[in-house]
Amino acid sequence: MDSSAATQQLFDLWKRQIEEGTKAWARMIGEVPGAAAVDPTAFWRPLMDQGITAWSRMLSQGPASPELLTQWKQFLDQWIEAWSKALGQAMGTEAFAQALGKYLDQWLVTQGPARKAGEQAMESILQSLGLPSRAQVTDVARQLVELEERVERLEDGIAALLKRADGK
Repeated sequence: MDSSAATQQLFDLWKRQIEEGTKAWARMIGEVPGAAAVDPTAFWRPLMDQGITAWSRMLSQGPASPELLTQWKQFLDQWIEAWSKALGQAMGTEAFAQALGKYLDQWLVTQGPARKAGEQAMESILQSLGLPSRAQVTDVARQLVELEERVERLEDGIAALLKRADGK
């Protein structure tokens, strides 16, 4: 297999992965209840177009050199730099802050019931094994601290009474 065909296959594989990833994101966004219809490619498209253009330009210059890995590394370095700039700009916007806020709100709404269900399941498992739950252990520790404080107050009271009795 010549290096040009191998390069084209690598490029086609990469392009297919990007497209499938974009479709997966679109499906995932579409499944979120109450989420506004968002085109996930709106942000990605310029970066994908840049990458496709760079590969097309490289492939149109003739057969790929035997140094395909060097070319691939250069391409990845440029790609990472482009993503870094684009993400830096996107993260600095109010829209990003709002989107992140909405995501965190949805995560917390989902996480609360899931955590509660997990804690209840763990408590029932511990109970069935005859082991104390975290709440039971902390309750016993709190009771021990209160008991210790009561004993100290009693000791202080007895010491005060003994002082008075010795002083008379």
